[in-house]
Amino acid sequence: MTSGWWFGLISLFFPDQCPFCQTLGTPSGASPGGICQGCEKDIHWITPPFCPGCGLPYPAGNSAHLCSDCLKGKYYFDRARGVVLYRGIIARALHRFKYHKDFTLSEPLGRFWKEMDLEDLSFDAIVPVPLHLSRLRERGFNQALLMGKTFGRGLGKEILPRALKRIRDTLPQVHLNPKEREKNVRGAFAVRDQAAVRKRRILLVDDVYTTGATVNECAKILKKAGAREVSVLTLARVGLE
Repeated sequence: MTSGWWFGLISLFFPDQCPFCQTLGTPSGASPGGICQGCEKDIHWITPPFCPGCGLPYPAGNSAHLCSDCLKGKYYFDRARGVVLYRGIIARALHRFKYHKDFTLSEPLGRFWKEMDLEDLSFDAIVPVPLHLSRLRERGFNQALLMGKTFGRGLGKEILPRALKRIRDTLPQVHLNPKEREKNVRGAFAVRDQAAVRKRRILLVDDVYTTGATVNECAKILKKAGAREVSVLTLARVGLE
């Protein structure tokens, strides 16, 4: 009785709050990250059918088949998966997290990855996509690393935050077309320690998959360094419009 009264009093003065819209009274643990029902309705989960190679979501009613880019052998990574579509509340939350330094979103966003079925993403170690030193100094943190730590917690997998380095600063990808994105990141990454990735199955993590140019370039470098496999996991993914 005493403990129930005490927790009721705490809930009255310190109610749960949705990390995305700051609505008070959110049921704790009701959704990944403790988000409210209103925000939950605005989240578009990536479910089959999708491309078994790059994870491109298909409209309902389609069969799961390799997309044209995968059939052409465009990608160096072995497979890629995303958790939710990059739109609505997720797009706004990632923008707040990355560009307005809203660190309160690191934990709830990272927990979305734990909703993934990891059966086809077997891996030995987690590698976050790195930022260039100048961008890291400007932003103060690497969002892929922070969310990757949340995701990797409890999995018993090694996180290699320094396995990759960005050796050349690049333009922001947001306003570039697919060809420009590929050119922009070409030669921008290097492996710091080949022994850390050699013969290992690497899970490369980043926040958003748009055209795949950045993670594909990272996968190419990791494969050249001797990585056995490279899978990609992103929180959000741009889908077919």
